[in-house]
Amino acid sequence: MCVGLPRQARWARPALAAGWLVVCGMAMACSHGCALPGGVVAWPGVFAGGPDVMLLVPLGLVAALARTPRDCSASFGAALVVIGGGIVSSIGAGWVLLALCRTTQAGRRHAPDMMALLLLAAGSRSPGQVDYLLPGLCWLATRGLLGLSFSLRVAPRGLRPFHMADIAAMIAAMSLWARLPAGTAAADMRWGGVLIVAGCLFYMTASWRALRAPDARRVLTGLAGGTGAIIITLAGLMLLARADDLPGMAACAQRTYLLVAGLLLAGVLGARALDVMEREAGALSLGRLGGLGVLMPRLSALFALALLAESGLPPLLGFSIIWMLLRLLASMPHAGGLAGEAPLLLALAVLGVGWAVRMLALVRIVAVMLCGRPRTPRGAGAADPPAREQWAVLVAGLPIVLVSIWPGWWLALMQGAGGTGGWSGLAVVALTSPDGGAALHPPRLCLFVALVGGVVAVVRWLACRAPTRQVAGWQQGAPGVPPWMVFGDPLTQVGPGNPARMLLDLVAAAPARQYFVRDYAHGLRLARRLVRVGAGRVAGAACWRRVPGPVVLLAACVGALMFIAWRGQG
Repeated sequence: MCVGLPRQARWARPALAAGWLVVCGMAMACSHGCALPGGVVAWPGVFAGGPDVMLLVPLGLVAALARTPRDCSASFGAALVVIGGGIVSSIGAGWVLLALCRTTQAGRRHAPDMMALLLLAAGSRSPGQVDYLLPGLCWLATRGLLGLSFSLRVAPRGLRPFHMADIAAMIAAMSLWARLPAGTAAADMRWGGVLIVAGCLFYMTASWRALRAPDARRVLTGLAGGTGAIIITLAGLMLLARADDLPGMAACAQRTYLLVAGLLLAGVLGARALDVMEREAGALSLGRLGGLGVLMPRLSALFALALLAESGLPPLLGFSIIWMLLRLLASMPHAGGLAGEAPLLLALAVLGVGWAVRMLALVRIVAVMLCGRPRTPRGAGAADPPAREQWAVLVAGLPIVLVSIWPGWWLALMQGAGGTGGWSGLAVVALTSPDGGAALHPPRLCLFVALVGGVVAVVRWLACRAPTRQVAGWQQGAPGVPPWMVFGDPLTQVGPGNPARMLLDLVAAAPARQYFVRDYAHGLRLARRLVRVGAGRVAGAACWRRVPGPVVLLAACVGALMFIAWRGQG
């Protein structure tokens, strides 16, 4: 059944999908130097060609798999951003923002983004005069497209659900950042540091929102916000590399940028899997959903693949991006000694904390949604859909598998004839660091993980042999488990609120944790008393009793990262 389209226009969706796939093929042909029949109509100021035109490849896959009119509209707007000039790209970005706005309140929230788009369009006509403002205007204009926010709210008003339109919006934002003109060395250096700081903070807040999200779609929204934060960080690294004349670092940042474009295909797979799950199992609230790993094993495996790629676990594409990002941060120009190494270590610590919170969000949604128990009759009666609908989700998952195993082929495809890739670059499957001293081989990593998985499967099959005859389980006098609770006693199952507690129980017992928390709180009170005695009664009553510890830690991280941004880079 074609969702979102009238009965008389069911033929339109296959026709649109075929058209978008043709657009993908034409973009690849033009990027690799193939001349189209009849040539290309040049229209200066309206349509602009460049390396970012290859973003039509992931955008075409997104639009071909879109099912609702809102997703199709956002895809058309993103296509205008990719192929249009300065004015047309800003109009297309505004179109995408309007497609994302479903309520009046959301429209008011995106009003500053619209104004920033207008100023960005005006500044793109005279980049030599306002080049020091364009990165800031692009940041404000793409904030709504990338889903970036410093807010920790996870309410429905503060965190919208994830759909295909959000992936198209991220591709539009990537195109805006890719065509940002070069400014002066001082402006690029300062803005590069600011963007690195903002990217780190956005990554932390997005990971926290993914951990606290109440339903599966908003968990994916938080994960996508972390991907948007990586885009901002890479943009800052490219500005720094351009200002310091570091071609190796700039080329590595560009390759990582293209890998992030490939990672958006994991969001396509997650969105398609959630569409089918919502239709089969009902609402996607984590308080009601569970047990899909047993009830819908094939679809759950594909959804878990999308989650693993987004989380950054090896050997999928997210791990390759994290590896490249760490290498880029290590290649940043910095002074020697402890004073020069401390800002880099603090930046890596902030990203590490954000990645750890992101992993907890992954554990939470897998433990509750796939490994928990059903909490509604409709969820308990869910099953894998017919093979026709599963093939559509499998087709969405095939690109992310191929890109994860051979990222060098994806880079050669996206860079085209104008880059260092091209058809001759298809033989390069490894990822190289900016200094050329380290290389990552994802095919070997995938082969190792597959070998370990096969050994585990064989050992499990040997250790868990089925009994030769039926053996009744001993219930200790308790009644049998109802048929709709196929996972046993509900008190022993993982709920939506305690996956983190389950992990802590594996590390230390509950009494030991209580003693540790009590001693930590007592020590913190003693430390505050010592500070109040040293700073005076007035300072203690005015500040230390009102400012919580996490705010002080966040302020320290901001100060450390601002030191990276504004210190001399020469």
